[in-house]
Amino acid sequence: MKKFFLFGILFFIFSCKVNYSFTGINIGKNIKTFSVSYFPNNAALVVPGINEDFRNMLIDKITQSTNLEQVKSEGDLSFEGEIAKYDVQPVSLTAGQTAAMNRLTVKIKIIYTNRKKDEDNFTKTYSYYYDYPADKSRTEIQDDAHQTIFEHILNDVFNDTLAKW
Repeated sequence: MKKFFLFGILFFIFSCKVNYSFTGINIGKNIKTFSVSYFPNNAALVVPGINEDFRNMLIDKITQSTNLEQVKSEGDLSFEGEIAKYDVQPVSLTAGQTAAMNRLTVKIKIIYTNRKKDEDNFTKTYSYYYDYPADKSRTEIQDDAHQTIFEHILNDVFNDTLAKW
């Protein structure tokens, strides 16, 4: 009886498979490549180069966080999309009814395709904003704003696609 019990415990221990990672990435073993297509800028307010900046940051995030190989097209994981909105609006007014703070909002539509697991495919629009004092121009804050906004959006995209949180 003791041998049967001991055998049962050993069988249970060795038959269990635990997968974990310190990065939280959940990529199937059959996923080897990724591709990131051109992101057209379809926002009403067009800032030159913002689409390429976002695309490059997405590529860097995937390359630095995974061991996937980037290919030009038709990767096992494919990222497509567009800059859907780039907008500046006042968010708080002074007593004189002038803007005290402005908000830059960026929305980016992502079309994610997992060629190995169709049920993971989705299209989703991600959005984030950056508030700044109205006495500063958009061009003055643009670099910091884009960095902050893109980092938040990229974390959300990464969590939805590769970390599956």
